[in-house]
Amino acid sequence: MDKLFQMDSPLMNFLSKVASLVALNLLWLLCCIPVVTIGASTTAMYCVTRDMAKGDWPSVVPDFIRAFAGNFKQSVLIFFILLIPVCLAISYLLLTITTALGAFWWFKALCYIAIAIVCVVCSYVYPLLANFDNSIRGTLKNAMLLPLANPLLAAVVTALNLLPILLLLINTEIFFPFSYFWVTIGSALTAFVNTKMLLVLFRHFVPKKEQRSTPQKPGKEGKSV
Repeated sequence: MDKLFQMDSPLMNFLSKVASLVALNLLWLLCCIPVVTIGASTTAMYCVTRDMAKGDWPSVVPDFIRAFAGNFKQSVLIFFILLIPVCLAISYLLLTITTALGAFWWFKALCYIAIAIVCVVCSYVYPLLANFDNSIRGTLKNAMLLPLANPLLAAVVTALNLLPILLLLINTEIFFPFSYFWVTIGSALTAFVNTKMLLVLFRHFVPKKEQRSTPQKPGKEGKSV
């Protein structure tokens, strides 16, 4: 029984990782509060989960803050760029609900396709920012093209990101009990799972020269994705 609670035991290792994800989730939520910083906060979260996914569980708070500051400008600019198609997609969706245009199946189909594309691009753009040094144009281009390389993966990643919203729309009785999960660990856990899957894709389809190096730590060499 004593071995079970030793610092290097599987149980304590697991609990330590859970605590890291909880801390990351709370940091992400806190830094999303100003709204305009959602992109920078999400990029920072994916920078931390990038290291976690490679087995290098970092010091969450300093690494998150470092990534937040280092990617702030580019992440905020991309957030505002993506805000335009997001607002347009929501507007078209509202038109299908509140006006006679909703009677036309082709208009509904176009709206749903547009929303799906926007959601997929948003699901890829911040992991790409966290993993690669690239221009805003190059990042957005990759976020649109990489999902085509593996549509099933794109669907899974996007569905995981949208799961809280889907639960809210489908069944509020299920959503509210699960909302505690998303507030404490859900978003960070989703980012970690997405990162594990996306790293495989990134290695195969993104040029090596664009890959971002992990910030070097004392006693460790910098790593590439």
